[in-house]
Amino acid sequence: MPHDENISAHTIYILSAIELEEVMACIHELCARALSAQSTAILMWDADLEMFSDQCIYGDTKGEFSELVELYLSAAADKLSSYSGDEPPLSRHNADIRVHTLDLSWLENVDRSLLLGMIESLGKVYQVRVYFKGELVAVVLVAGSELPDPLHTQDLMSGAPIALALSRAFEMKELQRENERLRGQYEEIEEKTSSMEEQTLKLIHDITARDSIRMKQLERERLVYWISNAVRSSVHIKQVVDITVEKIGTTFGVSRCLLLRAEASGPAVSEIEVHEYIKPGLSASRELFYTDIGREFIRLALAKETPESIDSADLSGGGYFNVAFLRELRIKSGLIVPLVMRDRILGALFLQDIDFDRDWSIDDISLIGSLADNLSVAIENAELHLEREMQAVTDGLTGVNNRRSFNENLLKEFERAKRYDQPLSLIIVDLDYLKKINDQYGHMAGDEAIRSIGAVLKQSSRSTDFVARYGGEEFCLLLPNTEIDMAEQLAERLRRCINEVTIPEYGNISASLGVSNFPLHCDTAEDLFSQADEALYKAKSGGRNCVKVALQHDTEADAGAKV
Repeated sequence: MPHDENISAHTIYILSAIELEEVMACIHELCARALSAQSTAILMWDADLEMFSDQCIYGDTKGEFSELVELYLSAAADKLSSYSGDEPPLSRHNADIRVHTLDLSWLENVDRSLLLGMIESLGKVYQVRVYFKGELVAVVLVAGSELPDPLHTQDLMSGAPIALALSRAFEMKELQRENERLRGQYEEIEEKTSSMEEQTLKLIHDITARDSIRMKQLERERLVYWISNAVRSSVHIKQVVDITVEKIGTTFGVSRCLLLRAEASGPAVSEIEVHEYIKPGLSASRELFYTDIGREFIRLALAKETPESIDSADLSGGGYFNVAFLRELRIKSGLIVPLVMRDRILGALFLQDIDFDRDWSIDDISLIGSLADNLSVAIENAELHLEREMQAVTDGLTGVNNRRSFNENLLKEFERAKRYDQPLSLIIVDLDYLKKINDQYGHMAGDEAIRSIGAVLKQSSRSTDFVARYGGEEFCLLLPNTEIDMAEQLAERLRRCINEVTIPEYGNISASLGVSNFPLHCDTAEDLFSQADEALYKAKSGGRNCVKVALQHDTEADAGAKV
């Protein structure tokens, strides 16, 4: 069968495959039939981590080929992350296939005679870089004695939707992995919650000997079920906590029920959070905890690892807590129950009675402790959810937004600007000479330079601006409702601030900046970015450490007419 017919015959199979392993197998079959390849290695490139992830090796010469693939994996990641070559620029929309004979200079610290013998036994070995929308998706290594020349191979492989299929399948694979991780976390929480429910139900069953106690325990049982369901079904922790303290307070008939949380900072506390239920007709005590004496009470309460009752001895000055603060609360008895999760105290429940000195039974303390355990799960669940949301949109090195969140925000802000006829400006910032810093002073110095730019952008931007690290040493600053003159002035101020940053041993850093504006320079969000990117290129080629503004529509049209 002719090569082109082979390509056409396998296109439908590649596009119909969903799983990544299926797509890889189809691509190997395509290479075997269309290129007469004897062995194929498909190596998926993770652009976020700048490393290879999933991989499969196929073919008749699998033993020798596997050794060559291992050598390639050990040497090629750093090369690919910064490789530009002498090829034409990649398309931002279309798939690209680039085929080269395997570059042996990449495989450093390897016995050359052994390497040449290995390749000679395999025949020809090509490196096929697969790009989709301008980004590297995978590297395919093909080996065989009857492979066409690289240019013909590139033409043949470009006829099949290899890039689209690999990109789609890899994205699905990543989503499946993330779903499995999340499912595992939630199943763990479900198991712990179920265990707590069983313990609570047993406790309730043991103390329902008399009818009056039985009715009271039924109310408490409903409370346990409610908290357990809230833990499983909601990540809106404030709503869960507010209703929980109210239900605990009404169920146990106390005057007040509070949840106290704070961040420890040495001998003091900060970031105080107080949720309070008050029995009708009583005054609130919440604001008292924000005073100095109240903060000290919270610090002492959060140091307790087991339930602690407050009785007449404490109110007479012979106890652990400040008697002046207890008298200001006007209580006659109280109970503090810590919220503990994995040896970490997340907060404390504080139940108060102002009418009589309550004798807290072991059963009461045990039940409230079980409720506190459920509440601890809810708090940790909410914190994990918030942490995952932050990680999904935040760059780990600089703390600013990442590329994914920038792309989403760019589309949203552009549509808003277009709908309300408002200006929207974009500044792209690129650190100068990062490679020189890395090569001469190490990657830690390079990372420090990148972090410094992120800090300058955060400190110099407005609350309405959107700062993101687009990738590598490149940052984006999106400026809603900002004209081009103001954007250019801000860019120049940023350039000066960056130029004042000093990296130990290296000295002052610098950056090049490109600025574009809607509607002055573009009609689409994509053009807004490409115009700023083109202006950045002019700043880099014009000597660096400067600001360049994109050309207006009319200026570009006139220039094209003159040419």
